[in-house]
Amino acid sequence: MSWHHRLLGRLRLRWRGGLPLRYTMAAVVVLGVTMPGLVFFAVEQRLAEKSQNALLERSENAFMAISRVSIGEAMWAIDRNALDAALNRILDNPQVVAVRIDDALAGTSSMERRRAGYNLSLAEETDASRLRRLEQRVERSGETLGTVVVWFDMAYGQNLLLQRRSEMLLLVALQVLASLMVLMPLLVSRVLKPIERLKEQASALLERTPAQAHAPFVWRRNDELGLLGRHLGQVQVQLRELFAQLQSKNEQLQQLALYDHLTGLPNRALFTDLVQREILLARRNQQQFAVLFIDLDRFKAVNDTMGHAAGDALLVELARRLREVLRDVDVVCRQSGDEFLVLVRNVEHWEWLGEVADRILQVVEGPVGLANGAARVSASIGIARFPDDAEDFESLVKSADIAMYQAKSLGRARYSFFHSELNEQLLAHMELEKQLAQAIRGGELVLHYQPQVDAVSGVLVGLEALVRWNHPERGLLFPGQFIAVAEESGLIAEMGVWTLREACRQQALWKARGLQVGTMAVNVSALEFRDHRLLDSLQTALQESGVSPGELEVEITESVLMAETETSLRIIARLHELGVGIAIDDFGTGYSSLSYLKRLRPTQLKIDRSFVRDADTDSDSRAIVTGVISLAKALGLNMVAEGVETEQQRQFLRDAGCHTLQGFLIARPLAVDALEQWMENNIGTTTT
Repeated sequence: MSWHHRLLGRLRLRWRGGLPLRYTMAAVVVLGVTMPGLVFFAVEQRLAEKSQNALLERSENAFMAISRVSIGEAMWAIDRNALDAALNRILDNPQVVAVRIDDALAGTSSMERRRAGYNLSLAEETDASRLRRLEQRVERSGETLGTVVVWFDMAYGQNLLLQRRSEMLLLVALQVLASLMVLMPLLVSRVLKPIERLKEQASALLERTPAQAHAPFVWRRNDELGLLGRHLGQVQVQLRELFAQLQSKNEQLQQLALYDHLTGLPNRALFTDLVQREILLARRNQQQFAVLFIDLDRFKAVNDTMGHAAGDALLVELARRLREVLRDVDVVCRQSGDEFLVLVRNVEHWEWLGEVADRILQVVEGPVGLANGAARVSASIGIARFPDDAEDFESLVKSADIAMYQAKSLGRARYSFFHSELNEQLLAHMELEKQLAQAIRGGELVLHYQPQVDAVSGVLVGLEALVRWNHPERGLLFPGQFIAVAEESGLIAEMGVWTLREACRQQALWKARGLQVGTMAVNVSALEFRDHRLLDSLQTALQESGVSPGELEVEITESVLMAETETSLRIIARLHELGVGIAIDDFGTGYSSLSYLKRLRPTQLKIDRSFVRDADTDSDSRAIVTGVISLAKALGLNMVAEGVETEQQRQFLRDAGCHTLQGFLIARPLAVDALEQWMENNIGTTTT
């Protein structure tokens, strides 16, 4: 490819891509100056050619007239020498190429003369319009002497025109050059340079950081470009302020998006990204790392007893301790609530992870000073290892979570490594949760009732409703096999609603048949008791069944009273207003606070079976039972002893002044038909 083709190709690409403004302006000026000169040149050449052709035509006609006169004198005198001289004078004219004379009087041959060196055919050149042939008769006193023919060179006029064109072109070029020498400096100084400055200012509008920013240019011009420059300078300053604000907002949004707003730790989104990067690095370098799942034990108790502000302060302090106890290369993340995740990098020996977990347990268990007192919590830690336990983020966290639940099941305040058997247990747990949800809705739950009798007379004074699961494959399941699953999954609330309605419905049926079973006691878990919907469920059950509130009793544990949340206090007050009894179950195993008993005024206390079991053989247990019974009497509370299994225990409790007995010695929890048979077999336990 030749150089001019390459040049044209580059020019086409440049044109398609857009010419820079300075080139465009320069081209406009050059064209603006050159085009008028070229137009003037073309018009002048056209007019010159026209006038010159007319002038040449007149000149040729005049020349023919003069030549005819000079030739006519020589032909009249029949002077051959004079005729030759006339022909030579005609040829001396630079326009004349050839001349010929035809003598009509003498009858001689024609005389023809040509310019020296001209040998072309006159006829062909005339036909080709390169020569012009003029012919005139030569006359004298009205008599024709002959004719004269002259061939004129057409190029003579063109040569003159070319010479004039060259002179005019030179004049136009000098004029254009002079104009450009004057206009181009003005264009550069007044237009192109200011435009370049405006371009720099426009580019500077996108400079966001102080390191990139340039000082605004000061415009002293008062024309349109100067005004535009000053406006751009103001916009630049405002945009820099806006960019600074946006940068600050962006940092805040990034902090909110990637970090926990309370503790300042990375959140799950950032932690996920860090672990996924660590997975790639560990695979490439054949390294190992671990993920620790930390769940705080008894944190909910701190929230309930000391308030959420205290709970937040506790989380902030524990987050600080976790950062301090871990290495700089490790990452601790707050996943949610009281759960933390830890990425432990570069693990050479798995045994070392146990040491890390021990250090975490120690710093977590240390007392934390809060505004309204000191608090103590512990932690359960699950450990999952890469690549032994899992090879992706979700599986690692899931495995660590499973191991953490294993640590909780072993007694909390410890750590546990993941192993495959734990996953099988989790799957079984999840399957049981699914089946339990179906059981509640499918009518697989049933209630068994355990009698409560008067310690002296043996008369039936009440029943405790105990839920059972009639599993289609595993048979009858007791609460210990599924209550924990119900509480963890949140199904306990739905199960509690069903229990209340079913217990009230059955009591109403017995009342309709004339069977007096006394007070119906229903267990309510701590999770249910903190739910404001409990009152609605209870009132609905009473209204649907027609059972009076005094015939229903709600059994709660001591931990519910100790929490003393706003919701629980409101529910207790409302239960008193309705007339529903409140029993404290398993009394003596928790805080056993006398001030709470005085303030919350339960209906009766149920002493835990662990004290009753040893009461006939252990002096300490007898002393505790006797003390609790005396306390109940002093506060005007009814006393129920659970777990009565021997005659000696019954005799001791009756002698100690216990009001009500419940246990296998009296009867096991019974289905409806079995309970009715029991009532028939025990004279005095039913009244009609």
